[in-house]
Amino acid sequence: MSKTIAVLAVLFAAGLITGPVAAQAQEVFAKVDVNGDGGLDLTEFTGFIDAAAEAGKPNAKKIQANQFYAKAFARIDKNKDGLVTKNEIAAMR
Repeated sequence: MSKTIAVLAVLFAAGLITGPVAAQAQEVFAKVDVNGDGGLDLTEFTGFIDAAAEAGKPNAKKIQANQFYAKAFARIDKNKDGLVTKNEIAAMR
């Protein structure tokens, strides 16, 4: 994943972008959402965290360094349906 895409993913997740840039971030989510179901399973979420870590996000780096992907996924997946949605990611800020 390119650095630009990683940065957009992080900004989108933090709810810090709107307008045309938000549309670009929607595309980033779609790229990470490999199967296109509108949510990230654990494997896709791992890619999302890795991209955020690459973009320099401290929490993502911590998750990556400690291999806490499943723990972070479980915390963010509020409705426990096995998918992390855009809304659940945005709510983690």
